[in-house]
Amino acid sequence: MDREQWTVRLYGNLETRSRLQRMMNDAFEGLADSAGQGPWQLADRGDAIACRLDISAGRREFCDKTGMVLAEFMLAVKEPQALEKIMQRRLGTRDPKEIKTGVREAVVLLNGELPSGGEAFGAQADGGEGRRRRQVQMGMKLGEYLWRHGSVHLDGYVRFRMRDYADELREAAETAIEEMLMDRQYQEFMRLLQSMVKGQETGLPAIHVLHGAGQGPTLLDEKMRPLQDEPVAEPMLQAAADQQDRESLLVTRLLAASPRKLYIHTDEPDAQVVRTLMGIFGERAAICDHPSLR
Repeated sequence: MDREQWTVRLYGNLETRSRLQRMMNDAFEGLADSAGQGPWQLADRGDAIACRLDISAGRREFCDKTGMVLAEFMLAVKEPQALEKIMQRRLGTRDPKEIKTGVREAVVLLNGELPSGGEAFGAQADGGEGRRRRQVQMGMKLGEYLWRHGSVHLDGYVRFRMRDYADELREAAETAIEEMLMDRQYQEFMRLLQSMVKGQETGLPAIHVLHGAGQGPTLLDEKMRPLQDEPVAEPMLQAAADQQDRESLLVTRLLAASPRKLYIHTDEPDAQVVRTLMGIFGERAAICDHPSLR
């Protein structure tokens, strides 16, 4: 039988290389020696993980299986690290919570769904069709390269021979960052409106907002009568081009009226506009039990 040697190299500390070594040995439990040592061993020097085997057949199958393990390692360990670096650079922050949120959102975009357990960092889990697709594509290429050359530098191969994958990561990260920045702006705007409400003197005793049933909002006073200028305000709310315009007009109208109490009658309590009003007016706002007074 011919004695073959395969070598895998990667950037990272001893802990990272040891983790990959364990993953590869777990995939080849049947090749462990009498002492329980798997076929893949850390080199005494350098960054290599090497395997020497007397193998008469199944070389391609061995390399293909190794390629899938390497791909799993990339998705579970290297991919979150790459996304984290992009987040740090683009968001201008090292806040672990914000970075983790960004990585999590990017992983959702890449995978199509969250990994089992909901953790983005280092999760070795079935995380959707997107993840399975990336693992298969990467695993097949790595396995073939290892079979043909006997050695592969994991980080270098992915960086220089899998540009499409790098572009996919970057695109997902950029999309997640854009959404986070928009949310950050929205939260800042909400805090500004909340401070305005707290600093205002109250005007009308109460305003009732009728929302839902597929129609734009209607505003009534404390006696359930249309507000004095409602004949003008309501058509404007109804005719607004989109949901965001209607929400902006409604918030502007309510801020001007500055009600002591705000009652929201809706059959859609989770609607964005309802959450916005509750967030702005705080304890002054309440959602009524009955869905509609139309």
